[in-house]
Amino acid sequence: MKRKLTLFLSAVMATSCLPMTAYAANFKDIKDVPWAGAADVINSVADLGLLSGYEDGTFRARNNVTYCEAMQMVYNALIKTGATSGIDAVDAYSYMAVLNTYKVPSWCQMAVAYGLHNGIIDMQMVATKFSGGTQAATREDVALMFGNALGMFYDKDKTAATVSEFVDHWSITSDTAVQIDLLKRLGVVSGDEYNRFNPKKNINRAEMAVMLNKTNSILTEGVSSSGEITELQVNEGKYYYIKVTLDAGGWEGFNATLGDFPVYVGNTSETISLSKLNEGDQVVLVRSGNTVTALRQMKGTTNQGKYDITGYVNSIKDNKLSLENENTGETDKYKLDSGTKCYVEGEKVSRSDLEDIMSEHYKEYAYAGLITSVEREKNDDGEYENVTYIEELYITFTDEYSMTGQVKGFNSSSITVKLADSSAEKSILFAADCKFYIAGEEVDFDEMDELADAGTTYAKVTVNSSDKATKIEMSEDTFATGTEEKESLTYKVKSISDKKMVLEVSGNTTTYVFGSTNPLDNIRFYTWEEEDEDWDILKNVDKAETYVDNSEDTIYCKVTFNSGGKLSEIYLADTKSAWKNSEDHQTERKGTVVSLVNDVLKFKTSSIEYKMLKSYEDGDLNIGSAVTESKTVLARMANDSDLELYAEIKANGDNEVIEVVEARLTAAKGDLVEFNPSDKFIKIKTEDGNEFKLVCQRSPKLTDEEEDVFELEDLEGTNSKYVGETIELGFNSSGVVTQITVVDGQKSTDATTKVKGIATAANDGLKVKGDSTTYRWLSKTSDITIRNYSGSSESLSVIKKMIEDDALEVYVVATLDDKDRVEAISVYVQSAEGVLKSCDDDVVRITTEDGNTFSFDLPSKLDSCDVDGLDQDKLEDGKADGKGYEVKLTFADDGRVSEIEEA
Repeated sequence: MKRKLTLFLSAVMATSCLPMTAYAANFKDIKDVPWAGAADVINSVADLGLLSGYEDGTFRARNNVTYCEAMQMVYNALIKTGATSGIDAVDAYSYMAVLNTYKVPSWCQMAVAYGLHNGIIDMQMVATKFSGGTQAATREDVALMFGNALGMFYDKDKTAATVSEFVDHWSITSDTAVQIDLLKRLGVVSGDEYNRFNPKKNINRAEMAVMLNKTNSILTEGVSSSGEITELQVNEGKYYYIKVTLDAGGWEGFNATLGDFPVYVGNTSETISLSKLNEGDQVVLVRSGNTVTALRQMKGTTNQGKYDITGYVNSIKDNKLSLENENTGETDKYKLDSGTKCYVEGEKVSRSDLEDIMSEHYKEYAYAGLITSVEREKNDDGEYENVTYIEELYITFTDEYSMTGQVKGFNSSSITVKLADSSAEKSILFAADCKFYIAGEEVDFDEMDELADAGTTYAKVTVNSSDKATKIEMSEDTFATGTEEKESLTYKVKSISDKKMVLEVSGNTTTYVFGSTNPLDNIRFYTWEEEDEDWDILKNVDKAETYVDNSEDTIYCKVTFNSGGKLSEIYLADTKSAWKNSEDHQTERKGTVVSLVNDVLKFKTSSIEYKMLKSYEDGDLNIGSAVTESKTVLARMANDSDLELYAEIKANGDNEVIEVVEARLTAAKGDLVEFNPSDKFIKIKTEDGNEFKLVCQRSPKLTDEEEDVFELEDLEGTNSKYVGETIELGFNSSGVVTQITVVDGQKSTDATTKVKGIATAANDGLKVKGDSTTYRWLSKTSDITIRNYSGSSESLSVIKKMIEDDALEVYVVATLDDKDRVEAISVYVQSAEGVLKSCDDDVVRITTEDGNTFSFDLPSKLDSCDVDGLDQDKLEDGKADGKGYEVKLTFADDGRVSEIEEA
């Protein structure tokens, strides 16, 4: 027995990793993984030793993961993060006999034993799915493993409430729902573009990399919980007691002093002092064991906070403090008297000590919060005026500070921003070592210059003690201030005075208290002038009150906040359209388009989603490349994988696209359908099955891949010998085709043969319309995709059933191996007929004459529903009793049903 144990330990030590190469990043085959940031995630988990590559330097992202590999990866994540020290050798040995009986590979036996010992997997799963080590794992079973592993550190919810949010929750088994719920709450898993979890699908290596990356972050960065600060006590200006009532139930209370842990603004890296927290703030606590390691202020309170005025101190002289107001950007003076209480970095100091301390810190910025009162006093002219006195003064020092705002100028030596919390613009020179960042990644000047030129952009600028920028972060989104939700709301004004404003939204009342000083000291008031289509700034708060009181119409309001969460701007209007029409609330965006699905437009370099209008007037939708300009054409271009679309748009304050200033193709590839130089157009058919009629020069440059020039008439007409050949198109800056390159043969860049077209048969092999060849199926055809099918599984049997059913017209793109066998296939249903069986707000189901039932994605808005007795609105809401109708379905470019008509 002792010798057997020794041999077993040696084997486990030698084979505890996956049977691949050592960890290595920068795999040569991950550039084409079709989601943003894939390469970074894959390389990151490889560098961490959580997932390895293959000996030839590839990663093979689309390869399925087996059950044995999945358990080994879970085990690796727990070991590498220090969440567990592994399984005791004696405990592991007790499982070896049964693992050998079930032929579990030796290289993963330690991981499998750990999983059994800790309840991550059970013996039934090992017996039926781990045997031999080759069975591909499903997304559902992998979620079970990860969920049970993280369940050792996080509480599971037996109600599994969040699982019902997936549109296909009905296909998730009850045995895995609790684990999937935990992963969803922790952010480890999410739905696809249609919010489906796809539990029965096999998980591939790219998806596994994402789960490992998120799990690693959770295990290494600690546990977080959200809630609201319901009690905040401060003693001697520096000792804090904070009580947080948790969203999940219960509360946590803890003591803290300045500097104990960082306090972040939202999900940014910007830090603030504990003194900026208030009761009512929405926060996230990050804990390691019983110790708070960080706190994030997600949403500030709705009043002006604990200070009346905040900003940076310029000087203290002659009993006056000169302050650059954080809200307005202007410099004002405030009086100190013998009763003023002064605190520096939480310590109470005397007036004389304060001036000495300010002198000692002359190279640093002094951030101040003021609690004030107003007295009526005579000035030198004998007239009474309001004088602001400082009752309490709180100062903290910093070597540098940050400002945010909209970028108004960017060149090789400086940046100009319109400050987020004022109407002022400020130019800042770059320090010699200034660094530039986009989306958290360091970039060079040219990359940032390109983004700044791409449309409306925002910047967070970190300035040193010499007033020079040391760090610039740029984004197409505004930077988080913890007040985004309040800024997005349009309120109704109930009342307004010089002390407070009462607003209403969705039946709830919100009160904004201006503070004890004149509101104009801190807040800018604007009213909408319909005739000028512009905002007027008010010089007197009474005018805002008069504007509201004298209006016969409802007055609407939007508010903005500064970086400290304080009210900085109030916009008043008698129409909601003011924010859509105002140029101040319009943004511009230009760049490469990623997609246009369900009227939602996305750009490659932006996380903002832009909503298209239902229709556009002449001149507001301009497509330079298309013979016909329409939203449908624009969507087809945006969503086709063989086209690259560039667009310039204008959007209103609700991110609705009010004008497509320019849209044009910059690259295109497809099969030649027709070339007509006299009418100046060329028509191509892409691999996605779409046909495009594009504007073309009369005499474009014509070449093949060898750069040999041939004659124009060789390509002309619909009977040209080049019809059906793959071509690549080049475009000028107006989107007009200026070059046509004939690609040599029908080979793709990875040297695999493609077959595409309308499928006519499948049971005895794939046949395509116009092609007499029958292409045999491989015994295990992989990489199966059905673009617009909502059934519970995507399998070869489903594809065969679709193709063989005369009621469906199915377009296919198949990849063949060197023996002309189908090794991968992508399917797109173009039309379908049958009897309407059922529908809800996401899926429509029909039964064909052959007796097959198929489910297809149903959008929130159909283009048309032309069936007598079938109400389109009810159908879209999933409330129509449509059973028994014989219908024909037509599909849009995004794969969803676009039209329903009588068959």
